[in-house]
Amino acid sequence: MISTPGAASHPVADALVGFDFTKLVASAAKLRPDRPALCDSALPSGLGLTFAQLERAVLHSAALWRDLGVPQDARVLIVAGARVAPVVAMLGALHVGLDVVLASAHLTASEFVDIAEATGAVALCGEAANGGIDIADALFSAAALSTQVRYVAMLTDTPVDGAATIDIKTLRDQPVDRPMPMVARKGAILTVAPDGQVISHSQHALMAATVDFIAEARIGMRQPVISTLSVASFAGLVAGPLAGFMSGAQAFLHGPFESKGFRELLSFGRQANVVIPAAVAQAIIDAGLVAGPEIGALIPLMRCNENQHAEEACGPSLQLPRDCSLSIIDIFAFGESSLATKRRASEASALVPPATGRPVLKPLSFSSPQSRRAGAI
Repeated sequence: MISTPGAASHPVADALVGFDFTKLVASAAKLRPDRPALCDSALPSGLGLTFAQLERAVLHSAALWRDLGVPQDARVLIVAGARVAPVVAMLGALHVGLDVVLASAHLTASEFVDIAEATGAVALCGEAANGGIDIADALFSAAALSTQVRYVAMLTDTPVDGAATIDIKTLRDQPVDRPMPMVARKGAILTVAPDGQVISHSQHALMAATVDFIAEARIGMRQPVISTLSVASFAGLVAGPLAGFMSGAQAFLHGPFESKGFRELLSFGRQANVVIPAAVAQAIIDAGLVAGPEIGALIPLMRCNENQHAEEACGPSLQLPRDCSLSIIDIFAFGESSLATKRRASEASALVPPATGRPVLKPLSFSSPQSRRAGAI
């Protein structure tokens, strides 16, 4: 069953009813075309887009969805981790009026089938691999098992037999010869809760949640956002790419977590807002990564029961180094329905002053199976 979060009055959401992601991306590309928008790695294989490149990639992706013949009001299932390509594919699908179902890259083929059948998705889309996970094989297996999936699209620069190819690296630099026709229908984004419940979100509701997050976390365009959360979740979308788009900050998506790549990402900016699962927050601190100027705020995500009151939510107990002026900002995800953001007053501080030398960094270690699994949020 698909449910929609309660329609409680939200002034920001009401004001954004006429707005959508297409207008958001177009406005950002017009205001700051050459500013870095979205990156998924500091490594050579990573994908990075300026706002102008993002708009071009989204428009070309939209054209590919249209040319594939997917009906305008259909649903497509996009498998996503903390990566850029699925975000572009999602924006392209929404641009042509499709609903997008987001699913974690850690699921199995049979679970993809269950989600597709429950949501009515007619197409499957994802990267060929996510870390050590072979997504392509899982998607083809799911398509063969499903009674309604008719299309498979791969986010890759290498064509895959039997699938449409969406090559973001090529599309970002291709000129747009003619504007895409406007589509009146505003597609919805559907996310899947850990218990299997599917929640439908309107685009303006997601943007309203992002405005709340940006305001409470004090996200500015000068400090990058680095998120290790999968964009297949409500929290991952809001605290990652949408926070970057709506604040003007550069957003880095890092996943699956890899220590060397994460450290390199930190070296790209100063005073970054780093979004991580709450279960690994202490490991980040113990590794010495908060001792220098790279991290301005640590933003741990805590998952809570959907029926829990926001006032009762409590973030993880963290042991900070002496004289550490790091800001801690907790995000609480209540199922896939709502978010609450709280800045810890006792730990709020001015920006960390520049360090005179590089801190000694310890190896990252996750002390429990629970903390390792938390990276898949």
